[in-house]
Amino acid sequence: MKPTKIVCIGWNYKSHISELKSKFPEVPTVFFKPVSCLIGNGEDIVIPKGITNVQHEVELALIFGKDCKGVSEEDAMDSISHVAVFNDVSARDMQWKARDEGNTWDLSKGMDTFGPMSEPIPLKDAGDLQHLDLELTVNGEVRQRGNTSNMIFTIPFLVSYVSRYITMNAGDILITGTPEGVSEIKPGDVVVAKIQNVGSLTNGVRSER
Repeated sequence: MKPTKIVCIGWNYKSHISELKSKFPEVPTVFFKPVSCLIGNGEDIVIPKGITNVQHEVELALIFGKDCKGVSEEDAMDSISHVAVFNDVSARDMQWKARDEGNTWDLSKGMDTFGPMSEPIPLKDAGDLQHLDLELTVNGEVRQRGNTSNMIFTIPFLVSYVSRYITMNAGDILITGTPEGVSEIKPGDVVVAKIQNVGSLTNGVRSER
């Protein structure tokens, strides 16, 4: 099943909010990444010419196994068939400029190759999604470490909230936020994102040729 869209949740880890000295959101922050940003394990993150301060964000990705609209929190996980490791790569300087000007983040997060994702695994093999360790290293150095228990909005709540307004089709992806420790990646770096029980994702970084 190919996704028709990638729906993303921002500001969803208490540690990340504290790190950025931001206010806790009252409702989930929702934005989109185009499916054209997707790459797989072993493929390169490509930084376009003129783009500065590109950063990593390890996240748990939920993959919908069937169409979902207006589902309750109690029934939310019935719509999810697989999970994966996702790296929400972001052109941070562009994102902050857009934010300061009241514009959307989509371009800063939706560039080609800015959506690395591991091979999805069945939901049943991942264990308790609300108690999974996340880790991201750059050249072997730990940059991010967290646990999904630190989420502000729980996974069932996110599925229910998004589906209240947006029909999620089979194959669509919902990424659920990142813990603290986001930092810049540069050409020549090797980025490894891992989530307990879910898998590992390795991507090199290079400049646009």
